[in-house]
Amino acid sequence: MEQTNLLLKNWLLQEKNFTDNLVISRKRPTISSVHDLRVNIKKLRSYLRLKKQLTGDEWKGSFVNIAALYKLFGIVADFDMSIAILRQMEHKKLLSFPFFKEDLFVNRSLSRKRARQDAIEFNEKDLSAFDQQFNFDIADKEICEKIVQFSILKIKKVKELMKHFKKNAHKIRKQLKDVYNWVRISPKDFDKKFISFEALDQMLKYLGARQDHFVLRKKIEQYIKDLPENEEKLNLKDFEKKLSTIENDLLERAKDKWKEVMPQDGV
Repeated sequence: MEQTNLLLKNWLLQEKNFTDNLVISRKRPTISSVHDLRVNIKKLRSYLRLKKQLTGDEWKGSFVNIAALYKLFGIVADFDMSIAILRQMEHKKLLSFPFFKEDLFVNRSLSRKRARQDAIEFNEKDLSAFDQQFNFDIADKEICEKIVQFSILKIKKVKELMKHFKKNAHKIRKQLKDVYNWVRISPKDFDKKFISFEALDQMLKYLGARQDHFVLRKKIEQYIKDLPENEEKLNLKDFEKKLSTIENDLLERAKDKWKEVMPQDGV
C-alpha cells in the first residue's frame, strides 16, 4: 500500500486503537477500554458504510464477529454508565439504593468476565481482513465531496425521523453518528459550512446522555418488578420518575440543538 487515501488512513488509525483497547480488555476490561473499544467499532462501522457508498462493497456478513464483540461490550458499558449515574444522583440527592447498586455491581462483574473471555478469543484477522478493501483509487478530494453528498442524504432521513422525535431518538442518533464520523475525517481546510459540527457534537452528547438514563430506568423497572414493597422499592420508583424527567429534558435540548445543526437549511 504505497499510497494511503483519506479513508484508509483513518481506518488503520481506528484499527490500531481498537487493538490497543482489545489488549487492555484481555487483561481486564476497564471503564475506559470498554468505552473506547466501542467508539472504535462505531467509527470503523461508519467507514464501512461510507466505503459501501463509494465502491458498492458489502461488508455486514464479514463484520458479524466484530458486531458480536460490540454488543457484548455494550452490556458492560451499560452497567458502567448506570453505576456512574446512580452514584452521581446519590451524591446530589443524598439518596441510597444499596441493594439495587449491589445488583448492578454483581451483574457488571459477570458481564466483564464474559467480555474478557470474548476479547481473548477474538481474532484480529476478522478486522484486518478489511484493510485491502480500503486501498481503492479514489482521490481524497472526491471522497470529501462524497462525504458531503452522503451526509446530506442522511440528514434528509433524519428530518423525516424528527417528525416523531421521541420515538425515533435512538435511530436519529445512529444516523447522525455516521455524519459526525464522516465529516470529522475531512481535512481541516475542507469546507464544512453545510453543517455546524459543534452543534452536531452537542446534540449527539444530549442524545447519548438520554440513552444512558433510559437504560438505567429500564434496569430499575426490571429490578423492582417482582420486589416486595419496601423503602428501597418506593425510593426507586420515585427515582425512576426523576430519570424520566431528565430524559425528556435531554431530548428537548437535543431537539433545540438540531435547529443549529443546519445553519443554512438548504438540504
